[in-house]
Amino acid sequence: MIRRINDTVTKHFQGNLMTYFFVVLFFMIGISSGAFMSKALTETENKELIAYMQSFFRMMDTKAINNFSILKQSLLNNFQTGIIIWILGITVIGIPIILLLIALRGFIIGFTVGFFVKQMGLKGIAFSLVSVLPQNILIVPGTIFIGALGIGFSLMLVKSRSRKNHQQSLLNQFFLYSTVIAIVHVFIAVGCLVEAYISPFFIKYISSFM
Repeated sequence: MIRRINDTVTKHFQGNLMTYFFVVLFFMIGISSGAFMSKALTETENKELIAYMQSFFRMMDTKAINNFSILKQSLLNNFQTGIIIWILGITVIGIPIILLLIALRGFIIGFTVGFFVKQMGLKGIAFSLVSVLPQNILIVPGTIFIGALGIGFSLMLVKSRSRKNHQQSLLNQFFLYSTVIAIVHVFIAVGCLVEAYISPFFIKYISSFM
């Protein structure tokens, strides 16, 4: 059973190398753009973000963390992205929008980490490691996987138009596509739990040194 799963996963990646290449490429472009934008902020924008960051650290020191609220927001944000990609995968014109969504996710991460590092140096790196990295170990690969699946399904729709009896095949493929994406969302949900219940613990601890 495990060997069959490994073979299926290996074949999937081998058959979709170019798709994953472009998805990861757009994600990296997003990270680079976000990091660049964090350095291109105007003085006013910089002061506003610094003031917000300082108030955040003060709040972490004085107030209790609402973990459930963080969990709800994280699930909403990540599931919303995943569902939009799932829907876009059903359309032929959804490919560029999927790539833009992946790039946007990279942009947010790149901007956040870039700003922390710019303002706090080594402390910013340490803060990024505890506030951004833990949940994204699961969320980022999951989002990239869903993005590649969406693009792959969209491409399959184009190719299947020339085949006979493609409706039954499409139905089976759609069921498989939807099932796999639902399973990936389970892993993303675990990442959301990490963001809500584990990352805040480390953030609260490290905030006292900021």
